[in-house]
Amino acid sequence: MALTKKTWFILSMLLMVTLFSCKEKDPSILKVYVRSGDYILTPNATVRIVGDLSKGTPEYFDERKTNETGVATFNLDDLFDQYGSGDEKVAYFNVYARDTSQNYTIKQARAKANLTATSTIILED
Repeated sequence: MALTKKTWFILSMLLMVTLFSCKEKDPSILKVYVRSGDYILTPNATVRIVGDLSKGTPEYFDERKTNETGVATFNLDDLFDQYGSGDEKVAYFNVYARDTSQNYTIKQARAKANLTATSTIILED
């Protein structure tokens, strides 16, 4: 009888370890804060991110408008799914932002898989 309880205990512990080890990974997010020349967050600005091929980032392009708080949020899970299992999952981007002007302000940003990266770009007048 003691062996059955011991076996039951070991099996239940293995089941619990298996269940808790299968947690879902955090999303890969890049948040770009857009500020005016006066350092005020700028709503409705256009933000483009382009993968930097020279640094080994796969080809990638996305464009968003900033929300009412001046933040553009990009979900990069599809990009990081392109990486192999042994690859270092780091991506480099050229970030382009503009408000109502015709000219873009350019900055570089870096993001890692399963983390939230942030970048602030200050618009040139």
